[in-house]
Amino acid sequence: MTTSSRTSDPFACEGDQYRDALLYLYDRINYERLAGVGASRYPFRLQRVTELLRRLHLQNYLHADAPQPKVPLVHIAGTKGKGSVATMVSAALAACGLRTGLYTSPHLHRLEERFRINGNPCSAEELVSLVQRVKAAVHDVEQSGGGISFFELTTAIAMLHFEASDCDAIVIEVGLGGRLDSTNVLAPSVSAVTSIGLDHQHVLGHDLPTIAAEKAGIIKPGVPVVSGVEDPEAASVVAERAAEMGSPLFWIGRDFTWRGEPLPRWGSTVRYEGITPPLGPACSLQLSMEGRHQARNAAIALAIVDLLRAGRGDEARPPSHLDAARPASPPLDLPQPAVAAALGHLQCEARIEGIQLRDDVLAIIDAAHNEDSIAALCNCLIHRSADRPVTVVFGTSLDKSAEPMLKSLAKVAEHLILTRFHGNPRFRPPAEMTGFVPESFRDSPEVIDDPIEACRRGLRRATPGGTIVVCGSFFLTAETRHWLLQQPGAEIL
Repeated sequence: MTTSSRTSDPFACEGDQYRDALLYLYDRINYERLAGVGASRYPFRLQRVTELLRRLHLQNYLHADAPQPKVPLVHIAGTKGKGSVATMVSAALAACGLRTGLYTSPHLHRLEERFRINGNPCSAEELVSLVQRVKAAVHDVEQSGGGISFFELTTAIAMLHFEASDCDAIVIEVGLGGRLDSTNVLAPSVSAVTSIGLDHQHVLGHDLPTIAAEKAGIIKPGVPVVSGVEDPEAASVVAERAAEMGSPLFWIGRDFTWRGEPLPRWGSTVRYEGITPPLGPACSLQLSMEGRHQARNAAIALAIVDLLRAGRGDEARPPSHLDAARPASPPLDLPQPAVAAALGHLQCEARIEGIQLRDDVLAIIDAAHNEDSIAALCNCLIHRSADRPVTVVFGTSLDKSAEPMLKSLAKVAEHLILTRFHGNPRFRPPAEMTGFVPESFRDSPEVIDDPIEACRRGLRRATPGGTIVVCGSFFLTAETRHWLLQQPGAEIL
């Protein structure tokens, strides 16, 4: 029997209050669901979310109101890697006994995934309660400050949830850019910029230095910064911003180094070494997440943990850079064995997620949706599937650069199937993308509008002993992952 990807309402069993809470949130300006030109017209400002947090009595978390964060808070920006690094840091802190809140976006299946404590998503009942608690404050702010966006509201809900849950530490992933992102009102203990690449150019700019300036906008006076930026021009922008803010900068390849080697079946070993104090001594660990880029992300996460372990880290910067108005951050007890164990067991859904299927078929689900993240995926395929035929099911959004992604995928794939997702209006029509596939590609790309049918076709092409890859968008992976996990013999690696 054929199964359509357009399933019935997944929230039908949750009740009217839950449905009303979701409608209240989604019935707002939501640039995650707008096409590129629409998003560029939205007036990104920080005043609305600042005032909203104040009215919710969360001013102790605001950079403008608090000389230091109420609890240790890590703020992470970057074109790629920021979600994985945020999840790694959160898992490490939780493993060390800290009740840790994690705010990430977008979600894969349910909105509650954005608000996690010790890895556990907020419950539907908690979400209903949180929405009820913010309504009065939202109404008051909107009377004078204009409409509050979906992301501004979810940022406030995240902080309200973490406050109500007495979190000991908080990890925050930037939603878009950095300088004008809603999360940039918060007071961090450590900031990080994982990478700079071309993405969201319609909002952030069309060259790496401009995008770097937006992402480096999260750097606060005197707050240590971990940088994974490698492009020289972009790295220079980050370094200049750190110098302006008097913030000690810890740079990958200079202040800490890493080396990753793939494990036989899946994952990798990581060798990390901190060079500049207070970054810690060398350590080795096994990482269950696949890909050389995840080994690199682990090194960035370990550098962040080192800075939290050391506290403020004044010894790492000249006295002239000290911000006397900012009290020292207390050091955290973060034992290295607990950190290593946390990263060794951590899985991230739809981040080069491997699923072993029957007939020796390997399925890989990856939300990669820009040129850099697709390059990381292709690097993984070259190493893991060099002797296996690869079938790629690809669908992406209107505001993404599909052509360079497809050119990269065409170099490693035997077959390409172009599809779309149905849960968001931003999809790029698959037939439109056929012209982006190089003429030299060994096979004509197929166009299948229904993503489940596209996966079914891809699985037939991959059997036996091949690899099927689903990539290009969070929305596409969300609509196909459950179906792949239901296939006979499915086992997450």
